[in-house]
Amino acid sequence: MQRPQVSFFNELKRRNVFRVSIAYVVMSWVLLQVADILLEAFGVPAWAFRLLFLVLAIGLVPVALFAWAFELTPEGIKRDSEIDRSQSIAHETGRKLNYLTIAMVVIGIVFVLLQPRITVQEETPPGTAATAEISEAPASASRPAANNRSIAVLPFVNMSADPENEYFADGLSEELLNQLAQIHDLQVAGRTSSFSYKGKNEDLRVIGSTLGVANVLEGSVRRQGEQVRVTAQLIRVEDGFHLWSETYDRTMEDVFAIQDDISRNVADAMKIILDDDAWRRMQDAGVRNVDAFVEYQKGKQQFATAHGSNNLIADMREGLIHFNRAIELVPEFGAAYWDMSDYYGHIILDSNSTPAERADALAELRRVIDAAWRFSGDSPRKAFIDVERVLFSDDWTPLHDRIEKAVATGGCPSPNWIELAVGIGHAEEMLDVWNRFQRCEPLNVIAFMKAAQAELWLGNHQRSLKLIEQGEITMGTNAWFASTKAWVYMAMGRAQDALALAPEIEHDVEFAGITGRSMPLALMGDVETAREAMNEWIAQHGRNQWGEIIINAAIGDRQTANRLAAEMDARSGGAFLLLLTSVYCGCGAPFDLEYTPNFRERLDESATDWPLETLVDFPAKDW
Repeated sequence: MQRPQVSFFNELKRRNVFRVSIAYVVMSWVLLQVADILLEAFGVPAWAFRLLFLVLAIGLVPVALFAWAFELTPEGIKRDSEIDRSQSIAHETGRKLNYLTIAMVVIGIVFVLLQPRITVQEETPPGTAATAEISEAPASASRPAANNRSIAVLPFVNMSADPENEYFADGLSEELLNQLAQIHDLQVAGRTSSFSYKGKNEDLRVIGSTLGVANVLEGSVRRQGEQVRVTAQLIRVEDGFHLWSETYDRTMEDVFAIQDDISRNVADAMKIILDDDAWRRMQDAGVRNVDAFVEYQKGKQQFATAHGSNNLIADMREGLIHFNRAIELVPEFGAAYWDMSDYYGHIILDSNSTPAERADALAELRRVIDAAWRFSGDSPRKAFIDVERVLFSDDWTPLHDRIEKAVATGGCPSPNWIELAVGIGHAEEMLDVWNRFQRCEPLNVIAFMKAAQAELWLGNHQRSLKLIEQGEITMGTNAWFASTKAWVYMAMGRAQDALALAPEIEHDVEFAGITGRSMPLALMGDVETAREAMNEWIAQHGRNQWGEIIINAAIGDRQTANRLAAEMDARSGGAFLLLLTSVYCGCGAPFDLEYTPNFRERLDESATDWPLETLVDFPAKDW
């Protein structure tokens, strides 16, 4: 029973079936490697690559059958049954097939070795000269070359006559951004950076270089009653090639079907295969209620306007109305709860709010942060929210554990008050967080400012200054950049340089404005002039209790600093405010813990070292 099997195996070898099959497989592999790059270069849809793979795989069967049934002879291809075995040249053909297979294997190996260089050339966006100008920046601040699976979702243009539809267009854009951000293989530029191009007619190559992406999704929305036309197009920024485009004429009931179809087509055009779990995450990231995301966009715009006004809290209160409306429509709207928390945080920060207002604000802040955490489907964001829940609680026992869990998450972080971790032993981890945030949000002022502050706490003064300079080149000068630069100058002992920045810093009414003149003067030893500068600022802008603690500590007025700290310790959210004061001072202990029993209890619970590190040594401060 064994002889026929051996005979059949030998016959397969004689007819070169094995050699032909191996040569075919090697040839197919090399062809697929070349096609992977060339199809993408010519903008061919991803399904074409999968079709080619399927055709080549199926083709192995007829190729093997052909090798069995036919033989190559000097007179051409003939049926094997028609050839005299004594005249067969199958053995010679087999040797040629061996050489051919070896040659293709060599070609394949060479291609594999050269592929990284080919990929780097393809993935490097135009504008490398601009990148070279900042090549001297620290490695932690450098922006990696854009990879092919990176994208920015630009705000869709409102083509309707009704300006109210602007919010609908923005909402659709953000919903698409949130969906695409759930794809692990895709790098998506953050909302702040992408939406900074709203209303601008910027060259796509510039956008791609600035945001560090290889592709952009842009489009337009025209809405009339219940009819909507959405045009979307995915463009490769390197050469402006349209990888995919589509126009949808539907009713408003189909908006989310349009949204899903766009996301699927973007993933398909970028050769990303979505499994069921990925698709479920993408759909869960959306709001699925048009009116809700329109109200949310109105709230976002109002909050953004408020942060640039001199009537911050009152203007934010208008935005709060829209967030509440969005939550009424979608009670599990986690992002709306998260944004609302900023309003209550500002009331707690405001030294001119009443004790009753601060108590109510703290209660509401805890409620909305809990809701934001509960309804967040984004694990990294949830981890960052959890840190904030601890900071505004009456128990800091898990503080450092929550910070470590948050900074360990991957993807684009969602930092807010976790910034204070930089001063309590987590400067290195926070530098990594802010650098990651900067890669996601390259046009976000906070990303550069906080990364520079982390470098300051690590003692890297020149790197800190370099980061601020990079930010100013990209986004221009502002009070936040100026205040960070001033603190670096003071840490370097350059008080005059810090004082020169005071006129710009004083535009920041809520945070560093009060310290703009006083702190450099205190570093010079000019105590009285520093005190006068503080009082003048208060007369013009109102109280800033945590800023007053910092200044009084710097000018050596320990008694006043302790009195103010005791008052703050008794306030709602006082422990959080005292930690903020201590970190922002960078002067060790701005007050004595015996005057702040609540804050001391929080420090003991969390095992946080006290005093904090001294970054600036003010001559009048002798404790």
